[in-house]
Amino acid sequence: MPHPPALSQATRRVAWRCLPVLASLLLLGCRAGDGLPNVLYLGVEVNSDETIDANLLADTRQRLGYLEAGYRQLYPNTRFQVSLYPEQQLAWAIQRRNRAGLGPDLLLINGDMAVQLLDAGVIAPFPRTEVDLNPFDPQVLDRLRNSSGELAGLPLLVQTQLACFNRRRLDAAPTTLQQLLDTSAKGHPVGLSMEAYNLFWTVGSLGAIDAIDTAAAGRQPSGAQQQAIERWLTWLQNANNQLRVTFYASHSSAEAEFQAGRLDWFPCRSSAIPRLRKTLGDGLGVAPLPGGEGGNASPINKLRVLALGTNASRSSRERALAFSRFSVNPLSQRNLTLGSQVVLPANRFVRVPVSSSATLRAMVTSTEQGSQTNTLGELIHSNDPRLDKIQTLLTTLVFGEVPPSKAGQSLVAILRNRP
Repeated sequence: MPHPPALSQATRRVAWRCLPVLASLLLLGCRAGDGLPNVLYLGVEVNSDETIDANLLADTRQRLGYLEAGYRQLYPNTRFQVSLYPEQQLAWAIQRRNRAGLGPDLLLINGDMAVQLLDAGVIAPFPRTEVDLNPFDPQVLDRLRNSSGELAGLPLLVQTQLACFNRRRLDAAPTTLQQLLDTSAKGHPVGLSMEAYNLFWTVGSLGAIDAIDTAAAGRQPSGAQQQAIERWLTWLQNANNQLRVTFYASHSSAEAEFQAGRLDWFPCRSSAIPRLRKTLGDGLGVAPLPGGEGGNASPINKLRVLALGTNASRSSRERALAFSRFSVNPLSQRNLTLGSQVVLPANRFVRVPVSSSATLRAMVTSTEQGSQTNTLGELIHSNDPRLDKIQTLLTTLVFGEVPPSKAGQSLVAILRNRP
């Protein structure tokens, strides 16, 4: 067997000089997390009442930037790549990327969506041992568990439902439903959304929360509860008869009219505040939604959670878990809230300083009032098929095609027919 040709003296000198460089490269490869940039791929769900555009992407990146900046002080070599996905296409888009091995490492999504994706195998359950769950409301965590008890995601923040008004035309926001109608009678245009999930805030103001919860649980409401439902539906129908109260088919349509200056008041989401401020500036007013004779408004606030992708590498999974733990610690939660002033912390032990900010004060009030809808949120998720039927019914009611008494009976029948 022939021997390999002997290396020349010059070649041996070059080889020896390269050995330290090769050793350093090998060592760097073993410690890529310390030297080379790591990319954390984050997928963000966009609510159906929002439009994906350059402004939304910039707002999202700015909001996440408060967390990213702090996280990179601990892990300076981490870079974030953010992608936005419409709510209606999220499951399909993530499944497709998972099949291609390109699924995100981490997702920022609504709590209801997280449970749905976990049941479908699109995301991975959040390991219970990776983070202390004590800072979160146990009832909130229960809503994030599937039937097997697996946790679909880690609570990060809360987006609240509020009242937005034009301060240049209204000195203050109406505090009751009657004041709201009186305001419209004085010449101030008011907008409401026909989307059922964005209209349920009026249920609490008219004292029908218990009745709706009873029906949604599959039980027949009592006579008094049935009357409460009819009072709610009667108010909706009467509101549409007001000259300057307009019901819009979608929340985004009402928001566009408000930005164009054709509405003086409409229910908004805290996530919309940056967009609205770009249009109205200091003219944007924010307040809690109006109550009524039946009690406080019952806003349905959106819980946003961090969920884990299914096909992340071991190092990517470790980075995703580390970022999750960092994001829910009290300091990070406080900085996220104060920096953006459009979301509230999911960590229940973080105190929000409301004395210096009317917006934060309104958001905290909305969160407290929204506790009324906790049971409803458990019984009817945002993707519940009953919602489309309810919206169709409410549309026919508002436009006078069915009386409140008959609509109330139909509503109970829809709610009791649990999927």
